[in-house]
Amino acid sequence: MTERLEYEAAAITPDAELKRDLGMTSLDAVETSIFIKRTFGFQPERGAVKGLVTLQDLYNYIGENCIANA
Repeated sequence: MTERLEYEAAAITPDAELKRDLGMTSLDAVETSIFIKRTFGFQPERGAVKGLVTLQDLYNYIGENCIANA
């Protein structure tokens, strides 16, 4: 997976910043929202993914919303 995304495995840490460290763009945030909907079964609120700072924030957001929608 890290090869597909072109990231060094060492860069994928909970405190990695989505924009600064991983280069997430607005388009990436939209694609991530689509991935979340398809994979986890809930639609993120508009702009929610774009507002997250770290991978841990993204992980927490998915976990909290999966539980809320279960």
